Amino acid sequence: MDTTTRKPSLSYLFAFWIISNVLVVLWVFGEISDVHLPGSLGRAEGVAFYILTALVPFLLLFWLRRLIDFTTLGLLVCCCLALSAASHEANLLRESMQISLDHERSFLHTEFVEGIIRPLISIIVDAYVRILGDDHHHGQTSFTHIAINYMFDSASFIAVFALGTRLLTAISTWLCLFIVAFIAQTAPMMGRMGNVFLSGGFFWQLFLLSSKRYIAAITCGIVICFMRTDVVFATTFAIPSTALFERRWPTQAEWWTFFSLIGISLLIPEVLIALHPNANFASFLITHGDYFGKIIGNLVTLKLAVALACPMLAVIIVSKWQLSRTVAVVIPPALIYLGIVFLIADFTETRLLGPTLGAFAFVCSERLGALLQASERFDVGR
Repeated sequence: MDTTTRKPSLSYLFAFWIISNVLVVLWVFGEISDVHLPGSLGRAEGVAFYILTALVPFLLLFWLRRLIDFTTLGLLVCCCLALSAASHEANLLRESMQISLDHERSFLHTEFVEGIIRPLISIIVDAYVRILGDDHHHGQTSFTHIAINYMFDSASFIAVFALGTRLLTAISTWLCLFIVAFIAQTAPMMGRMGNVFLSGGFFWQLFLLSSKRYIAAITCGIVICFMRTDVVFATTFAIPSTALFERRWPTQAEWWTFFSLIGISLLIPEVLIALHPNANFASFLITHGDYFGKIIGNLVTLKLAVALACPMLAVIIVSKWQLSRTVAVVIPPALIYLGIVFLIADFTETRLLGPTLGAFAFVCSERLGALLQASERFDVGR
């Protein structure tokens, strides 16, 4: 297998994402896990049939393994990690999966500002429920829940891997992908969809900006602003921080992209709120003059954020400090995003910490990868 890092094209990334999502939806429609063989076949034969069908994808991978290069393998692993994370969340929620679906769909019919400024998430969830059904609509909630979260999670892991190919070595990219996957297992929260979706939008924008795909970054930024405008606002600051790292002023194209994304991230939520004059801001304490409620609460729960970040911070602190391109690209946006969350959101929702924890994962993986490569060179030298 080719182990060199090939920078994936946008069409290649989207092809993997779309095809894998279609396969997951077909799996849901096929209901292979609930198949009942006719005739005299008993339970043992039915279980054997189910096991064989579950192993078919891995048999195909074994047959095609010599044709798989580093990038293809990485994207396949991303899809497997996404399915694992989505299944883990479904298993964790269990009876609450229907509550999770109903909660997201309810934003289409209420005036809560949380739903108003991110309508696309609710629209996507509603579309999946209408197509696949749930316990209320002639379907099975668990399958629909997994399919929806797979869509979010697969996009997120693919974004992490894509950014890794831009900033990290092959070994560091693998480390980063698995660290982010580990963090994803801590993120599920009752009644919320897409446990690593915030990280996906965050790192996808950073991938587009770091690879200088500015038109694509603006286009995707518009779409993401209908889901999480703070992600687009924070990632935009990777443009001046990267230029500063390279000891130059941003180019004209970079300045246009920077101001365009800042304007988009501020304008879209304002327009959405203006279209709903009866918006309910009850959850936004700042609008009621309570300027310290969220801050005090987050200071109390700061130990949760530190506990999640401490293994990576330990590696970063004890390793040799250097200002790398990875640090310049991911850390300033991560800190700006964390500041936004600290002021208006809740640290107890661990999914909101995903972008910042993922940024630490990139820096930590870069340092660990360098240490492993140095150790390998030392062993060869002996």
